[in-house]
Amino acid sequence: MVLQRAPKRAIVWGFSDTNRHVTLEIGSQLYQTKSGLHPVNEFGESIWSVTLDPQPDGGPNQIHVHQTLPNGTLVTLTLNDVYFGDVWICSGQSNMQMTVRDIFNGSIEIANADKYPKIRLFTAALKPSAAPIEELLGIEQNWSIPSADSVGGQSWTYISAVCWLYGRMIHEALGGIPIGLIVTSWGGTAIELWMPPEPLHECGISSDERVPLQPYNEPLGIRDTLNNSNLYNAMIYPFTRMVIYGSIWYQGESNADYNRDKYT
Repeated sequence: MVLQRAPKRAIVWGFSDTNRHVTLEIGSQLYQTKSGLHPVNEFGESIWSVTLDPQPDGGPNQIHVHQTLPNGTLVTLTLNDVYFGDVWICSGQSNMQMTVRDIFNGSIEIANADKYPKIRLFTAALKPSAAPIEELLGIEQNWSIPSADSVGGQSWTYISAVCWLYGRMIHEALGGIPIGLIVTSWGGTAIELWMPPEPLHECGISSDERVPLQPYNEPLGIRDTLNNSNLYNAMIYPFTRMVIYGSIWYQGESNADYNRDKYT
């Protein structure tokens, strides 16, 4: 994966039994923390979080997380091949979701993908939620190194063509620093689905409104409408702990005839 480089301070977090000591190790740096007092999921777990010191770009790094269980057993989880660079979130509707294999010269991009091993790719699955959740309900593409397979995934599955082209170009323009690309997009979706209730209320829009979907070659048959905020809850909120450099947004056509006067 790629975590955000200096001068920002990347955050690493995870789940644990409540009120438990956690030690995180990266290089010669050690961090101590405790998990929260209150459960946040159906397993009775709470969240622990560590804010790293600013890290220069580069890698690879290993991140080790240690915890001693009540029976005295020391458990260690390790993240391998972690780079620090710039992390971008790519979201929106079908123009963002459209995959590399579906664009002009997509075959060239796919053939050259393995020339960029310091770019890392991640794609969230299309899953809505009625309430904000801490963990994604599904992952279409776990953190991956660019290859013919990871860049040339199945149509409308992974990876976003706009996100890939954007990331590849800034990777080259910035002298090859690591770039993390997180795709969380859904074709045919209005902006109300991607917004939390508070700004919707400020625009005079109810959280309970149902919004029609416009399918774009996707297996959406399970539903044709979603409630406002459903995609924010499931496909944006889980990333809000993550420190990022920025985001790119490609959406708007689904609002051409829906709350068009309030879109801005």
